Amino acid sequence: DKEKYKLFWNGQKTAKNGVGIFVREPLAQEVLDIKRISSRLMWIKLRVEKQTLIIFSAYAPQTDESEEMKNDFWTAFSDTISTIPKSETILIGGDLNGHIG
Repeated sequence: DKEKYKLFWNGQKTAKNGVGIFVREPLAQEVLDIKRISSRLMWIKLRVEKQTLIIFSAYAPQTDESEEMKNDFWTAFSDTISTIPKSETILIGGDLNGHIG
């Protein structure tokens, strides 16, 4: 029996950048909200039993990208995380391109 997954994603058809989150069915039916911030940042809100999880997919700019691009990404990331209630668990996945050591 093959398992089925649902892809929640945000990106461009040019295949430059883009983020996504795969959720196994039937857990995908428990997605409460989706926020697509940019082609580098998105999250889904998911109910797992009695807990609410916020799952981020993040793709930070490479270290050789412009300071403006890096600052825009980290500002959006910080601003978004600050809106999430402390009662909700945050999981962060993705490629932070060496910015977090």
